[in-house]
This record gives sequence, structure tokens and C-alpha cells, in this order.
Amino acid sequence: MTERISFVIPEQLRESLRELQMLTGEDQSTLLRRAVDKGLGEARMDVAVDRYVKERASLEQSSNIAGVSLWRFLDELRRRNAALKYTAADAETEISRVIARQNY
Repeated sequence: MTERISFVIPEQLRESLRELQMLTGEDQSTLLRRAVDKGLGEARMDVAVDRYVKERASLEQSSNIAGVSLWRFLDELRRRNAALKYTAADAETEISRVIARQNY
């Protein structure tokens, strides 16, 4: 399902969009969808990292918020020099999940 959304962009962004259109040969709608998708992904990652750092979400919850695998989220934390907050209880929970998966 798609939905039409309109928004106004400053002339500087419009010029950048025109330049990208010339470089890629893609239409305006495709470029805007791609840019919005990428921007939303980055925004989700920002929120997830912030919630994790402020201890408002666990490692797993944060990776889900970001919409990425746990490993990708760990890589992002490392890239941003964010401290890993992993407790013994977190480890026990993860071990229990692994054991439960093996019993299937």
C-alpha cells in the first residue's frame, strides 16, 4: 500500500535532488523514497542508540528499534564509541534462549 505525502523543500535541497537525478538517471519520486528510507533508518538507529545508552532499552530491544540484527547494532555501538552495558542477567537470558532454540 502506498500513500501520497507532500512536503516543501528548500531550494538548496531541490538543487541537490536535481543533481542526483542527473547522476543516477532516476526519477524524483524514486530518489526521494530512497533518501527518506535511508534517513528514517538512520533516525531509528539514533533513537535506538540513545535509548540503549540511557538504559531505557535493552540491547535486544534497541536492535529491534533500529531494525537491525544484534550484531549490526553492536557494530554501530562500537562505531559510535558507546559503552556496552551487558550484565550477567543479560547473559543468562541469552543462554536460556539459545538452549530453548536447540530443544526445538
